[in-house]
Amino acid sequence: MKTDEATSYGQIAKSTGLFAGTQMFTILMSLVRTKVLAVLLGTVGVGLAGLYQSVIEMVKTIAGMGLSFSAVKDIAKASSSEDKKEVAAITLVTRRLVWWTGLAGMVAMILFSKPISLYFFEDASHVPAICLLSFSVLFGLLSSGQMALLQGTRQLATMAKATVLGSLVGLLIAVVFYLWLGIEGIVPALIAIALVSLLFSWYFSRRMKLEAVRLGFKETLKKGSAMIQLGFFNMLSGLVGTVVLLLMKRFMLVEGDMDMVGLYQAVWSISALYLGAILSAMSTDYFPRLCGYEGNDQHMISFANQQLRFVLVVVTPVVVAVLCLTPIVLKLLYAPSFIAAVSLMQWQILGTFFKVLIWPVSFFLLAKGKGPLFLISEASWYIIYYLATVLLWPSMGLEGAGLAFLIAYLVYVAMIYLMVRPLCPFKVTPANIRLMLFFILMVVSSFLTVYYIDGWLEWTLSAVLWLTVTSVAIYRLNQLLPLKDVWQKISTWKKQ
Repeated sequence: MKTDEATSYGQIAKSTGLFAGTQMFTILMSLVRTKVLAVLLGTVGVGLAGLYQSVIEMVKTIAGMGLSFSAVKDIAKASSSEDKKEVAAITLVTRRLVWWTGLAGMVAMILFSKPISLYFFEDASHVPAICLLSFSVLFGLLSSGQMALLQGTRQLATMAKATVLGSLVGLLIAVVFYLWLGIEGIVPALIAIALVSLLFSWYFSRRMKLEAVRLGFKETLKKGSAMIQLGFFNMLSGLVGTVVLLLMKRFMLVEGDMDMVGLYQAVWSISALYLGAILSAMSTDYFPRLCGYEGNDQHMISFANQQLRFVLVVVTPVVVAVLCLTPIVLKLLYAPSFIAAVSLMQWQILGTFFKVLIWPVSFFLLAKGKGPLFLISEASWYIIYYLATVLLWPSMGLEGAGLAFLIAYLVYVAMIYLMVRPLCPFKVTPANIRLMLFFILMVVSSFLTVYYIDGWLEWTLSAVLWLTVTSVAIYRLNQLLPLKDVWQKISTWKKQ
């Protein structure tokens, strides 16, 4: 049993190291790009770029129909069966579908450019920019299709290479546009970033050796319908999230100004995206393995508890560090003017920790095939988040969005647990409960310290709390898997 657990933790560490490394590099490039944008164009530039990016993501989410998610499963299934013709057929279907969805998204964005501009900017001055950004939708969907092919065939090193090169070159080109054109360079920079990502993903995916196959229009639709159905609920949940975040930014723009949107965008990037990247890296391996245990509740429960313990010891020290260093993080990653968002970020980081507590359990809904329940849970979180922000705004302003983030996740934790219980007799192990309670105490103490205390006492207590959490995390991690073995597990991905 101990050997099986060590093997399982080793696999978790290996996959996390592989995908987290790639994502951290991508995030670093994004941080540098945003830092340049913040220094050159200030909060207005960051806010405008954030609104444009949100519009792009909304259209991509709708038009993409979840293909980047569902195609990976179909390609991986065909690849594992070693049926070369089926792999070639699924690859052809994927490439055709991403072209169709990409073009459809591009056309839709052009046709609705005026309503989009009027709704989010309250005038039609952004119509030309939105039309041009439709190319980002096309390039982005085409690129996601190529990356799905690489991931599905487990060409992980190649996938990482395409991602790293795309991020690096995209950063360099974006910086040139910002320096050259100022705020007018935001649109061409966003288009260039999407194009560069497409070129690298297309180049590497085209190196795949595939058998020649022919598929008619009807055959393509027949095979593709399964992909679309699989990704449908994932797409809907993503759509709800994208729309609500757009509404949040519009609300802040109307009730406040573009500076507030810029501050909110900066904090969201750090708390929801950058910390979330660690969870995303883990999910690459966790979700397929959890699905493999479907039908055996005890195996699912055991594996989920293993994942919960691992994510707690890995993420909690990061959460405490970011909480304690919030002012420095904002200055370092953005600019001194972003200090106004300190309280917002501290609340939101606290909420992110509670997301970590329920994250492994939330995948049970998808693993059990309960797509509608998954959609309800995700939509409920976003709706609670938005409504709480609106209600708290008159008394707390921008900081209210941070408290709303925490409230939404506290409700989400209870909701997921209640949804999963009828499907599976899930229980957190006593060892995990003790670890959770200790880390909750440390995280809440860190929040109270930075929120209510100033000066040398704040820094002293923060240092003590972080050292305590980190020491316990390293000790527990070494119990799960000797640290010297972790690096060996991570390094083996290069040989794949």
